Amino acid sequence: MAALDEDIAPPVADIVPPRGLVEVIDRDGQARQSFLVTHWPLRIGRALDNDVVLSDPHVAAHHAEIALDAEGPALVVGADAHNAVQVGTRRLQAGDRSLLVPHAGDAVDLHIGRTHLRVRIAAFALAAEMPLAAVATLRRRIATIAIAALVVLVGLAFSTWLQNDPDTLTRGMSGMLMMAVTVTAVWCGAWALLSKTFTRQAHFSWHLRVFLFGVIGLGLVDAIPSLLAFAFSWPWLTDFAFVGTYAIGAAVLYFHLLAVEPARYRMLRWLAIGAAVAGVALTLWLNVQRTDRYGDELYMSHLYPPALRLARPVPTDRFVDGLVDLKPTLDKMAKQRDNGEDNGAPGGDED
Repeated sequence: MAALDEDIAPPVADIVPPRGLVEVIDRDGQARQSFLVTHWPLRIGRALDNDVVLSDPHVAAHHAEIALDAEGPALVVGADAHNAVQVGTRRLQAGDRSLLVPHAGDAVDLHIGRTHLRVRIAAFALAAEMPLAAVATLRRRIATIAIAALVVLVGLAFSTWLQNDPDTLTRGMSGMLMMAVTVTAVWCGAWALLSKTFTRQAHFSWHLRVFLFGVIGLGLVDAIPSLLAFAFSWPWLTDFAFVGTYAIGAAVLYFHLLAVEPARYRMLRWLAIGAAVAGVALTLWLNVQRTDRYGDELYMSHLYPPALRLARPVPTDRFVDGLVDLKPTLDKMAKQRDNGEDNGAPGGDED
């Protein structure tokens, strides 16, 4: 048996230690395929004579190569490559050269065609070991979810108590609880199904936390601006409170999508920002069309206990004098309304 092992095993002197590692990263951020680097330069492309062969139609036959020179590892894009190679945030065209310098951790991310590669080289310093305490345990996640759910339920119960009479409070509470559970299950279940479809992991607890913190954020955006507007006589806070609502909605959308496409966080970030900007712009336009004002409210409709009022009271004479400035605007609106009624009256042309 010993003689057989000696015939099969290569001599120790012939074993070449790996000089690097190239991993093909899946859309969920996990390594799908690995290539050990045993020599330089390392050629990457679709042709079979490359060291790293990629079956990607958007990759050239000899798309790029990584060489190790005096300055360090460098990537050179082939002259026949039509599609750029993205190294971190830089885009390299055909014939370009760039040093590979890891900005975080001990690896460099490359995007060639539609393929995501992660390159580790022996010359790169290893990242520091992460302590286990930095990783959220299941118990901690459950505690976070439980606290967030309790906050949401207390807020909903308080709102239901304000909106119902004592005779209908029990029915209102039961209906609120059933609606909250149904909406949470449907919303988080749909996102978990989407995550399972694209990443093979449901991430239900992640989506549940995102949903609960989003509901808490929307509740704060609804309550805090109206309270500050009442306390300091700042009606513009409630006029434009929808900006905060769209910001919270964009953040919720970003973190939900992050569990679906974890490798494209930059694109998802700009998608969420674009959705928030579009929502704010559309709301401003609709407000102008409806009331000739950018704000949502014609007047401050939230009333709180007088003890929370911190602004100084306005004298009656000063308040009445301030109403004079409204007269031209009101006269103009009344005139436009009267003209519209005359033009639309039946038989108006005959009179």
